[in-house]
Amino acid sequence: MNQNHPPRVRAMLGRIELIKTDLSDVNISVSLDGIVKDLPETTQILSSINSEDKTRLLTALNNAFTKRDLTKVSALYSYIVLFSESDQLEIKRETLQDFQIYIRGHRNEDELNEIFTHPGFSTLINTLDNKDLTDLQYRLFARYHLDDKTNIGRKIAGIQKNLPLNEEQKATVIQYLEEIKAEKQKNDLTENKRSNKALIWTLVGVALLVIRIILRLSRD
Repeated sequence: MNQNHPPRVRAMLGRIELIKTDLSDVNISVSLDGIVKDLPETTQILSSINSEDKTRLLTALNNAFTKRDLTKVSALYSYIVLFSESDQLEIKRETLQDFQIYIRGHRNEDELNEIFTHPGFSTLINTLDNKDLTDLQYRLFARYHLDDKTNIGRKIAGIQKNLPLNEEQKATVIQYLEEIKAEKQKNDLTENKRSNKALIWTLVGVALLVIRIILRLSRD
């Protein structure tokens, strides 16, 4: 690698070169944007990509799913830009299949919520932008949360709102969030009324106590 490259360029080239060696330490996405794409080192790597590299990437993706590390899956999936269009289609198809199996494989609501709130979840859903995958995860969200207005439901709905949902799904999510907001405002108003009422009675009690003391002192 040319050491005259800026540090950011050298770092990106170093991550890109991992496709030819070992992907186990990948945790940051790669990109061919900017000057990196036209560098001799990048051209050399792209021209050398073969089926072994594709197998290495698919294996790494599968292992990351097994470890439930969606951040790593997202970083690994970014390496798809190094491959030909036909290989990209295969990698995307395999990743979609693994992701659907991963989502369906939740054992309980807590485990599903963990998937929904994982930092890499929304990135992957938006990157893959696949209707079947998006519909699958939305159906699970709707099944577990639309009938209950909970804090975790509100958090997940906030994530859902920024996913590539269709208009009906997005409208339902927005309505869900608005209902939670309205309920919270109602509860806050009720709590404020209770607090004000308690304060008033406290002040009345203090006032009565002061009056008693004054009356007692006046008798003395």
